[in-house]
Amino acid sequence: MFKSRQLLFSTLVFTLIPPFALKGAPNAIEYVGGTVKSIPVNATGTFDFDSSRELRFNYGGSVFALPYELITSTEVTKGESHHVLRKIPVPSLVPGRRRETLTIAYKDATGAAGTLNFELTANQAGEVQDNIAAGKAFAAATAAPGNEWWGDRYWKTNRNKSEWQPQSAQSTQASPSATPSTK
Repeated sequence: MFKSRQLLFSTLVFTLIPPFALKGAPNAIEYVGGTVKSIPVNATGTFDFDSSRELRFNYGGSVFALPYELITSTEVTKGESHHVLRKIPVPSLVPGRRRETLTIAYKDATGAAGTLNFELTANQAGEVQDNIAAGKAFAAATAAPGNEWWGDRYWKTNRNKSEWQPQSAQSTQASPSATPSTK
């Protein structure tokens, strides 16, 4: 009697728990596609935010690094929900295990647009998006300042000498000559 009850209970548990709830490690981040060919599709790994200059994806002993200043946007899209008989939605039995797709858009050094698509849990997607925004803000704040100064528009200095010498040469050519005209 005890064995038949145990068998019945085991059968009920495994039929009620969908196979997708048992799939994979909960914290695994999977690369599902994009324009980067150096990362194999379906490679699993982790993000490394230790660098203040670049986002790193560690997978299978390799590392893909993307500087924060090249990232143009991030977007999180909800993953497909699971349905019984393609009509009845099945809720996730394990909280925080819903999978979402994180799309990272960037421009490479040549200016060509590219994307990275990762599948991760909903909790991780929010954290990764926040870390990328913080990395972009830090990279923008610590970027080398340009060679501009507001006083360059008003004063002639050695700093802006290349800009004001051609202007003074043009102004002397444009002025009318002082030679008298004869009639």
